[in-house]
Amino acid sequence: MEILDVKTHIGLIREKNEDSVLAVTHNKNKSIKMLLVADGMGGREHGEIAAGYVTESLEKWFQSKDVKDLNNTDHIAELLTRYVKTLNNNLVKKYGVDKLGTTLTLALVNKKNTILLNVGDSRGYIYKDKKLIQVTEDDSDVWMYYKYGEVKKDDLRYFSNNNIVTACIGICKELCQVSTTIIDNDYELLILLTDGVTDIITDTKIRNLIRKVSKDNLLNSIIDEAVYVDQNLKVPNRLKRKFLANYIVPFKGRDNASGAIYIREV
Repeated sequence: MEILDVKTHIGLIREKNEDSVLAVTHNKNKSIKMLLVADGMGGREHGEIAAGYVTESLEKWFQSKDVKDLNNTDHIAELLTRYVKTLNNNLVKKYGVDKLGTTLTLALVNKKNTILLNVGDSRGYIYKDKKLIQVTEDDSDVWMYYKYGEVKKDDLRYFSNNNIVTACIGICKELCQVSTTIIDNDYELLILLTDGVTDIITDTKIRNLIRKVSKDNLLNSIIDEAVYVDQNLKVPNRLKRKFLANYIVPFKGRDNASGAIYIREV
């Protein structure tokens, strides 16, 4: 049995939930799936409008596509990238520059491959051979610190500029930088998470939950961990010694927390 699931939580201090999530099968072939998380940008007005528009539009686009096209991996990846950029242009045209925006992490699963598309700092992971692997890269101010070996990935959560994204949908044409990665469907599970989850719980914690929690309750457990459980985080001394920077300590439930999951077999 396969599991396809989503969950979103407003968190403990936000007045509204600006995240939007989706996990659907194609209406003509249930083996073809699309999952996404769209994290409306809280630093702008009406991030929920941008996230909702992107989610609804992509679902309609997905369901309108022919099965043959969806199984042509390179072709559909190109079409998908173009369409995301069209959605960006539509938002800018309707609302103006620098008015509202959203990040997007999406996975399209066809017969042989999974296309992971990313704009922003939500994350796409696979679990394979008992390892949790982040497939996407964060489009964020601090990601290069990790990419070039300056800090550990878990340390990124402590930088005060961690929430500044370098790519998004809806703000302007230039910031809609779309990244795609194509992988084989040889993983056990696929999971997409907003930074309301990954800023609070580490990859190690997520991996341990995958190993010990029943699969039909896994996504709920991950989201609840980020919202309700005190992780006892503190800024590492090694970080303070290496960087003269402003630091923060993320706390449970400080942001909307959302995810989408596909478990191939249980």
